Amino acid sequence: MVSRDDPLENVLERALEETDGEDITFGDILELFGDRSFGPVVALLGLIVVLPPIGAIPGLPAIVGILIILFSAQIILGADHIWVPRFIEKRSISKKQLKAAEKRARPWLRRFDRLVSERIDLLTGKISIYFAAIIVTLLALTMIPLEFVPFAVAIPGAAITLFGLAFVARDGILMLFGYAASAATIYVTIAFTPWSQISGFFGG
Repeated sequence: MVSRDDPLENVLERALEETDGEDITFGDILELFGDRSFGPVVALLGLIVVLPPIGAIPGLPAIVGILIILFSAQIILGADHIWVPRFIEKRSISKKQLKAAEKRARPWLRRFDRLVSERIDLLTGKISIYFAAIIVTLLALTMIPLEFVPFAVAIPGAAITLFGLAFVARDGILMLFGYAASAATIYVTIAFTPWSQISGFFGG
């Protein structure tokens, strides 16, 4: 399991150090953190979208969004085992790219980790996590249209990361920040998404 101490650095370091090969598949991530480790897996997937250069890979945010929806929907339905389709399980990310992103972000991750602690248990209980999983599902859905807005997927990615870390550290303050970032995501999605361009892209 991911430690509650330094959860941001911890989740990235484990992904890099405890998987073999030059690429990391989503299946590797599931195996590494365990099928029930919703918090660390969601935190890592959110970071993948937020951190450059990975988040700028065309199509990756939408894939990550679909994967998060699969996770969160199963949590909402009370599933005991997280399942993903094989074609998603085999999707991979270059470990070299993840290392570059981790190196660039490391100083900021350490600063952020110092602010994390176990606070406001009421906001990280079972009911709160259930409600947050619904919000995470909606955030993941916004990644699809926000791919058409430069750098905008970082906003729902940040919100998802905050929720994932809140689950790991049982930090209610992070949950509140996650809700604030969710509100920002809704605003950006409504105000800046080029809906006519998306409609034309899909032949509408």
